[in-house]
Amino acid sequence: MRKLLSSLFTLLLTVGAFAQQSPNLYRHLSDSLAMVQWSDSVFDAMTPEERIGQLFMPIVEVKNTPQNKELIRRYIQEMKIGGILYSKGTSARQAELNNYAQGLAKVPLFISLDGEWGLAMRLTDTPRFPRNMMLGAVNNDSLIAEYGKEVGRQCAEMGIHINFAPVLDMNSNPNNPVINTRSFGEEKDLVSRKSIAYASGLESQRVLAVGKHFPGHGDTADDSHHTLPVLAHDSARMYEYEMEPFRNYVDAGFSGMLTAHLSVPALDESGVPSSLSEKMVDGILKKELAFSGLVFTDGLAMKGVSSQPDFCVKALLAGNDVLLGPANMATQVKNVRDAVADGRLPMSVVEEKCLKILRYKYIAGLTASKNQINLNGLHERLNTAHTRALNRKLHAEAITVLKDDNALLPLQRLDEKRIGVVSVGRLAEDAFPKTLARYNRQQFLTWQAGDKNSRTQVLSQTKEQSLLIVGIQSDKAADVEFVRTLCEGKRFILVFFTSPYRMQAYKRLIGDSEGVVLAYENSKLAGECAAEVIYGGLPAKGTLSVSVPGLFKSGAGIHFDQVRLGYVYPEEEQLDSKVLSKIDLIVKEGMAKKAFPGCQVLVARNGNIIYERAFGFFDYAGSKEVELDDLYDLASVTKGAATVPAVMKVRDDYKMRIADPLSRYIPELKGTDKASLTIREALFHETGMASGHPFYRMAMALDSLKMPLFKAARDVNYRLRADKNLYAHKDFRFRTALVSNSFSEECPIEVAQNFYLNSTFKDSILHKLTALPLKNRGSYRYSCLNFVMLRQMVENITHQPLDKYLTTQLYAPLGANDLMFNPRHHYDSTKIAPTENDEFLRKQLLVGYVHDEISAFSGGVEGNAGLFGNAGDLAKLLQLWLNEGEYGGERYFTRETVRLFTMTKSPKSRRGLGFDKPDTRNPRLSPTAPQAPASVYGHTGFTGTCFWVDPDNKLIYIFLTNRVYPHRWNKQLMIDNYRTRIQEVIYEAMK
Repeated sequence: MRKLLSSLFTLLLTVGAFAQQSPNLYRHLSDSLAMVQWSDSVFDAMTPEERIGQLFMPIVEVKNTPQNKELIRRYIQEMKIGGILYSKGTSARQAELNNYAQGLAKVPLFISLDGEWGLAMRLTDTPRFPRNMMLGAVNNDSLIAEYGKEVGRQCAEMGIHINFAPVLDMNSNPNNPVINTRSFGEEKDLVSRKSIAYASGLESQRVLAVGKHFPGHGDTADDSHHTLPVLAHDSARMYEYEMEPFRNYVDAGFSGMLTAHLSVPALDESGVPSSLSEKMVDGILKKELAFSGLVFTDGLAMKGVSSQPDFCVKALLAGNDVLLGPANMATQVKNVRDAVADGRLPMSVVEEKCLKILRYKYIAGLTASKNQINLNGLHERLNTAHTRALNRKLHAEAITVLKDDNALLPLQRLDEKRIGVVSVGRLAEDAFPKTLARYNRQQFLTWQAGDKNSRTQVLSQTKEQSLLIVGIQSDKAADVEFVRTLCEGKRFILVFFTSPYRMQAYKRLIGDSEGVVLAYENSKLAGECAAEVIYGGLPAKGTLSVSVPGLFKSGAGIHFDQVRLGYVYPEEEQLDSKVLSKIDLIVKEGMAKKAFPGCQVLVARNGNIIYERAFGFFDYAGSKEVELDDLYDLASVTKGAATVPAVMKVRDDYKMRIADPLSRYIPELKGTDKASLTIREALFHETGMASGHPFYRMAMALDSLKMPLFKAARDVNYRLRADKNLYAHKDFRFRTALVSNSFSEECPIEVAQNFYLNSTFKDSILHKLTALPLKNRGSYRYSCLNFVMLRQMVENITHQPLDKYLTTQLYAPLGANDLMFNPRHHYDSTKIAPTENDEFLRKQLLVGYVHDEISAFSGGVEGNAGLFGNAGDLAKLLQLWLNEGEYGGERYFTRETVRLFTMTKSPKSRRGLGFDKPDTRNPRLSPTAPQAPASVYGHTGFTGTCFWVDPDNKLIYIFLTNRVYPHRWNKQLMIDNYRTRIQEVIYEAMK
């Protein structure tokens, strides 16, 4: 009894000294008395075998089999283990197994994770974060701390109390087979900063951080899993370089350290593995570096140590507290028990370690009432919106631009470059080329080593490209040779989805390239972010974390700002993704009620797209699923997205003033009652022009019909339905001199498939328009005819058709190649949503031919309608306005012009200069959500489309659909107010 009391007294003195210089989690514990009481009570109730067992942490397979469960039972009830390190599996299976194990344990088990890049290193269905070498390129240390905090949160959800991370090794040897990309880098300051940031985040969640692999495994060419690596550096080098991050980590006050299996003759000439060396563990780590937290061995089944006799006993004598993963557990437990029994291992050493472990179990929240994992909703709690946003941000800030000759990046003047994209090796989910295409439509080709046909095809199809972007996933000799052949005589950018070290195979090509981008890993997020950096959708922020011999030094990196729309998760721009998910419900309701068969919805904020989805199908038969790059007939959105920007451009380039009379630029208006109509009045819809006019009647031979063209009810003669309660006579005909079913020099104006008009018809429209009477000039009256005049004005000033002028001056340079008139000239009909099945006028289902009759009989290019596009490309134009005339690093409009057109509002109506705006006087009649501020501008379209730009909140909302399919009298979209309801959700998400 006296001997036991003496041992306990010595133990308490030791613990007291330990507490004075203890790590942060120990020192900052709010109730240390409760910790002492709990750990002492548990300790006092333990048998010697149980105290010895606390020092063991075996590796357990994640298998819910009877055999595996029996093994766990033996570990816990017979060998009295203190903790478990699980191997690979799934989160649900490990959680179930963990609850089983904790239910068996008399003393709560420490559950550990070898998760250097998060749970996904071991659990396949959890978020996979970047490896450390990629994170070493992130200059924002607070972001690394946030990442550590998130990993800690996920660990807590999984009942994990210890993470064997961060890696404190500096990878100064490119040939290191075991550390390599697991290291943050090769510079001691960088590795120290990243490790401390990560560990601080981890421990903020009461998850113990365990730095590894002491004294430094970075400069080895051997793998300690298979042999005992030798570090031949002298002691000065070891202290100054290898051990510096460990010293900084200890000084920062973290809880755990893992010892490596290395031979370091300069520190212990005996050749004993460092994990078994008393000089290195107790002498250097504990005494010299003053580390007083928990010390874990590296895996004791590794060849670097397992060949040593009595390695578990030696590890404990050397100063380790926890024996991690020894093979043949029963034998090793017996060996330690025997060593205690025969005095080779003093029981006081075991008791000191046991009590320290218990105190850290309390610190980690490991009490009997908190050991079970809640299995309900576990997957959702691990894979949150915040997790996704953080993961993307880590990838985004790591992408590193290493070379940028001639300031090529981010790419500009997209209309002047014929860009080809080639993938060498299999890129993850093709995310890289798909994201590039969102910025600028281009050809994408893939080549993989050994595919001779593909090689010939790629080389042939890239002959005419002026710039190649080559995504590289491989450094095989065949791949390097192919890239050399591919790029010969061309301008090219190399983008590496590999470890930095693998770039050396492309050394000569890197020298000849104009741009080099390093994405570090071949993952979906890396592919997306690298593409965004190339086009300026992301700023270039990354800094190379290791040197690439003969090419780039550690710390290299060219930085530039974001200049185009990026793609982020809603939380990154302070919107709630759960609230935004209500959009999905609204859209699905609309499709179920057949308000529209499908649609595209886009939301952007602060220059980043936060929500972009395609829903449903082109038609109610489900013949073609809507995709993000499909085109919709934008209808009157053309006014705001084509005619208005054309007028703005003309104002800037030709010094036209909106106070000018239209007749100054349209001579046909002179001498008419429209001679004094101004551009401002046309934009405000205050000219007094009629809302529209059936110009198509001029092409009809109505004199021969001898009956009215329309009737309100169907009968034997009036069988062609033109609207809900309007039918056309079956015998009406077009004038053969004006209409043909085939293209010719006389009839070149394409109205629809097999429907062409005489070349004089557009002049007839203008002539007719000049003769139409004005009514109540100066009052608001929405009119498509105003925009017909504005289109004519633009063409007369620029001496170019409206579509060509917009394409060359705006859409193509922006990379908005899918904003176009007459898309059937460029695209197969399978990429264009159908609009109406026109029984009356064109007698066909309209696909790629404008729905609006005025525009159709103008050849598809008109100021009121005719533009087709998708939400992604329309957003580029709208962001240009939010940027006050600048996009992609280029200026398209003066700030003054943008402010004039987007901020001016008519004193007589809700209308702006060509734009629609909220009705603040009559909110019930407003085309926008009630929450939309007065500054909002945009437009709606007859086919169901709309866009709204909110400069106060830097917000863009786009909704594109074909609600007129199959007939225009489908008003359900407006009856149930789907467009505005979606906008209301967006504002709700901002709250």
